[in-house]
Parts: sequence; C-alpha cells; structure tokens
Amino acid sequence: MPEVRAPERRREERRSATEPGAENRRELAATARFTHWRPATADALSWEGPQERAPAELLSAALTEGRLGHPWEHGFPRYAWHRDGDAVHEFRLTGRTPGEYTGYTLHPSEWPEGIA
Repeated sequence: MPEVRAPERRREERRSATEPGAENRRELAATARFTHWRPATADALSWEGPQERAPAELLSAALTEGRLGHPWEHGFPRYAWHRDGDAVHEFRLTGRTPGEYTGYTLHPSEWPEGIA
C-alpha cells in the first residue's frame, strides 16, 4: 500500500504585510467601505482604543499608507492595519461585497511584523 501524506500547505501566514504593488492606494481608500461587525458572543474580537477617529477614517488611512496584507481579492487586500497610539486595528474584507471591510482591535501579541 502506498504511503499517504498530507500535502504541504502553501498558504501564507495570516498577519504578514505585503507590498501594495502597482495599485493606486488612494483609489483603494476612496472605494473601500467600513461595515460595523456585531459579534455573536462577548468573547469575539471587538473595537477598542481611542475613539477620536471613526473606523472608516482609520480604514482609509491604513489603505492610503500601504499597511496591507495578502492575499488580494477582487482588487483589494484581505487585510489592512492602522496603528493609533497603543492600539492596532485590523481591517478584514467581509467577503460579501468587494471593498467592504470590518474591523477590530488586536492584542499586542497579534500585531503583524512592521507595525510594532
């Protein structure tokens, strides 16, 4: 009987930054939308930290500054990050509509390299 082996995973790490490439970051920021996420449980990731700026404004800043994570889907990066003081907010594509993101605050141990 031949030996059966699990295939090697080629998936890139979840929280790793990528170069934005030739995409126009300002155009990305102008077309992206923020959607509030209502977690089903209290244990889920939530939005915390300074409240001076709206989440949509922070998403726009993250896309413009180029703190983006792969893979790209329908012309948008799956992840974008923004650091605001001692808080790092992660924005993730929702998968419903191209350019629609939701966001939450990361624990410092979850911050991607280059953001700290």
